[in-house]
Amino acid sequence: MIRQGTPFVSPNPETTCEDLITQRSLFDSNGFTHQSLESPQWDPRYRIFCDYQFFLQCADQCNCAWGKDLIFNPEILVNYIQTTGGIIGQSGYGEWARELQQLYDERLVFGGIKAEWADWMPQVIETYQQKSQVPLPAFAR
Repeated sequence: MIRQGTPFVSPNPETTCEDLITQRSLFDSNGFTHQSLESPQWDPRYRIFCDYQFFLQCADQCNCAWGKDLIFNPEILVNYIQTTGGIIGQSGYGEWARELQQLYDERLVFGGIKAEWADWMPQVIETYQQKSQVPLPAFAR
């Protein structure tokens, strides 16, 4: 049996910077371009939230409340099939909680973004931590 992933386009053309900052929409760097002004760099400490952390650097560099100076290209630049075989699919909620906690702890670094941009994180971190404590059924391991 072959399981095919579902088509994945992110961000979609209706997405706003506020949607991305608050993670109401996912940011995928595969289809993202930016002008090079002392370019943001990938932070090797992140595996799960690497795209999101990179996006936060870009939004912060715009030095605007919700990244209003960023422009989204409505065309699909990269169209690929998302599978569970990558880093995200092979990670667990504990790792998600640790990386999101790290981002929350470092939130003041992104001073160019609206002050309350990270208010949603503590609740999500707690949810991930709780989910990481739930043992998986034997057949799912």
